[in-house]
Amino acid sequence: MTTCALAGLAVAALSLTACAPPGASGGGEAVEDTKPAYTPEADETADGFDLDALIAAAQEEEPITIYDQTGKVVQIAEAFSEKYDVEATGVKIETNVIEKVRTEGKSGNVIGDVVASAEVAGVYSLIEDDVLTNWVPGDMYDQLPESARFPFLNLYETYVWTYNSDVYPDGCPVSNVWELTEDEWQGQTALPDPEKFATYPIGWNQTARDHSAEYDAAYEEQYGEALETEEADSVHEWLKRFAGNSPLVGKDAEAPSDAVGGAGQPDPAIALIPGSKYRNNEDKGYAQAVCTDLMPNAGWTVPQSMAYATNTKSPNLAKLYIHFATSQEGMEFVMPDGKASFSPEVKPAEDPYGLLALDEEGQLQPYSTEYLTDDFAQISAWLDFWRSNR
Repeated sequence: MTTCALAGLAVAALSLTACAPPGASGGGEAVEDTKPAYTPEADETADGFDLDALIAAAQEEEPITIYDQTGKVVQIAEAFSEKYDVEATGVKIETNVIEKVRTEGKSGNVIGDVVASAEVAGVYSLIEDDVLTNWVPGDMYDQLPESARFPFLNLYETYVWTYNSDVYPDGCPVSNVWELTEDEWQGQTALPDPEKFATYPIGWNQTARDHSAEYDAAYEEQYGEALETEEADSVHEWLKRFAGNSPLVGKDAEAPSDAVGGAGQPDPAIALIPGSKYRNNEDKGYAQAVCTDLMPNAGWTVPQSMAYATNTKSPNLAKLYIHFATSQEGMEFVMPDGKASFSPEVKPAEDPYGLLALDEEGQLQPYSTEYLTDDFAQISAWLDFWRSNR
């Protein structure tokens, strides 16, 4: 875990206690979460965690299923099953996982015993409703920053503005996000469908609430005058213009990656995509590169949260999987995709695309865990705003 990412979360946790601007609906101030003082269970502490006892208990339980946004969950579950002589099945679910898990929890028919999702606000809502249970491996708890313990943030990745470095060998063709709202880039930007990937409306909500001053400054830098808008803030104004500039919307993150990196494109798009899609540089021969030094930032830091179903029949096996998936051994499956642990003890062998270094350089917007209830509540309002301006 990079120290800057930890610092970013810590700074956000301190600074966001101040009065926050309106949410997407433009009415009322965001209210900071009233999280209870989190007291770890005995097996979440170094003294109370007993891996051998957990393994023995897990091996007596029924098979489990893991929901995750990465296809690597299949390999992780297979390696886990082989290592501990248990049965676990990994299932990739990129969209609507929060609603699916909530439905399972209410019906009492638990299928997903472990859930990992970058929709941290949604995971938190499920924990609040006792559909999911927060659990941190006891041998990791003390290594984590407090902001990564509740809800448990098992890893983070970057969502970055990306361009085609073959077509633009001298660097990113834009230096300011406001340029992406201009006629020159009409129909030449891309992102996954925000109606399927709540990380985007959550990201917009955090940006508007916590970073609108940076968009004000970027506008003034670009146009030489202060922004005048009838919208709630500069982020709403930016999104209105961006949505109205005919961005390409993909059914998943692969489509905008194709729009950027595909060979032979005379006018490739610029896209805001998860850094895991940079593996297409090797897998497909793409030429994706980060728009570094972009105002106000090159992208976002986006964490993932992992928890287990409160009503699972196999709580010990679920815990053992969480322990494995977040250990050095388990993280080796996903760290090559530019993902990293919040634990400084779990280290990637390299930063193959320079994505983690962006955080150390202060080029990424930090993620706040202080207003998760507001982030979740505002998703619909942001999507209405997005749809109305497209």
